[in-house]
Amino acid sequence: MLDLSPRQSAAGWRPPSGPAPGREWRKGLAVNPATPAEVLCRLLEDGAEPGWLARRPGLPCRAFEEALAHGDWRVRAALAERANLPVRVLSALARDRERRVRRAAASAAQRVALPPEVLAALAGDRDPDTRRRVPSCAGLPAELLVRLAQDASPLVRAAAVRAGSWPELPPRVRTALRADRDQAVRSAVQRALRVERPLPVTLAGYIAESDPVRRERTAAGAALERALGQWLLLDDDPRIRCAVAANPELPTDLAMALAGDPHEGVRLEVSLRGDLTEDQRSTVHYRLPDGPPPELPWVAERAGDPAELLRLARSAHPAVRRAVAALERLPGEAVALLAADPELSVRLALAEHCADAPGELLRSVYLELHGPASLLARPGFGAPGLAGLADRPEPALRLAALRDPEAPPEVLAALARDADPAVARAAAGDPRLPLEVLLDLLADGAHPVEAAANPALPVAFMHRLLDLAADA
Repeated sequence: MLDLSPRQSAAGWRPPSGPAPGREWRKGLAVNPATPAEVLCRLLEDGAEPGWLARRPGLPCRAFEEALAHGDWRVRAALAERANLPVRVLSALARDRERRVRRAAASAAQRVALPPEVLAALAGDRDPDTRRRVPSCAGLPAELLVRLAQDASPLVRAAAVRAGSWPELPPRVRTALRADRDQAVRSAVQRALRVERPLPVTLAGYIAESDPVRRERTAAGAALERALGQWLLLDDDPRIRCAVAANPELPTDLAMALAGDPHEGVRLEVSLRGDLTEDQRSTVHYRLPDGPPPELPWVAERAGDPAELLRLARSAHPAVRRAVAALERLPGEAVALLAADPELSVRLALAEHCADAPGELLRSVYLELHGPASLLARPGFGAPGLAGLADRPEPALRLAALRDPEAPPEVLAALARDADPAVARAAAGDPRLPLEVLLDLLADGAHPVEAAANPALPVAFMHRLLDLAADA
């Protein structure tokens, strides 16, 4: 093994013989939060895949300017895909000489409002694939919409016809679009003009309805007249009874008539209604199915009522408690109550979603389930003592050892050589990893992306990696 002490210069550092993993090093440097502007600019020149431009959270001004003036259109197109681009930069990309860059800029302009003159240039672009994206641009002037609705390309005309844009078009233009020679344009007009018939809410209207899909949608969400609600309770199809049992517009007394339904799915829907008291809920004999938990939007609608959330957190129904636990913000008393819940699924929901979930809960749930890995990144997860898990046979627990803020260097070094790739990759990217170990990993070609992405990597070694990648 080479001598890779921290005192060794980048110029004297050499990896073992064999091809340098230049592609992987570049990927790592592109996402390394400590990579300075001069290294990022070298990445642009050294042939790194430019997709990182769209994904990297921070981009120094110098790298912005370098990418904007880059000779490779793929670099400029990747820059156009960045979120929240400055208007000045996106406007320049919208006038780019390469049509694929202009297309990317036109797509980005759906999120960023460009000046009218720039939108006019895009609307007059010679590339129809660029023009067809312009009707969705933010702040599009009405006169440009009219121009696009009369474009020579049917793709553009069809894109200009939507339910929201149709009323903005002059009558003569709408008349022409209705009679357009292209079927795609006429179909767009039909979609724009389509007004769905109201769902039936009376018994007579329901009986006259022949579409089974609309019948089920009526049962599930329409404001039913009482006679229709009573009729639906007796439907032979359990899907209809399930739908009406979950309909929040169904009066509570009618819903409770389904509490003894022979179909367990119907009884479950009744038990999950938001209008029931806990006494009423306790009379329903249900069984929670395997699989994803049921969605209860009515719980989220009460997120601003601390007293109501506390009441629901005490519910005897685990699915209700789990829905409360999945809210981002909860009163402290509800958090404490749910953190001690006997149901693991409730504690897991609190750990995964609640911003105020206590660290003890995060760790206890993770240790019990050996996951999910997302808990490791929660702010309260790390704690002294987790390094003691580094010798456990379960990879998930060794992974948790990295969240010990006091993990000794020798533990980090051992985890960077772990037999489990996920553990070793995570340790390779840990900025506390001793420098000599990090350079060893780079020399060995072990987990090159993560090692190159380590923020502790000295800038001189970043340049050295790019030198070696260019020579490979």
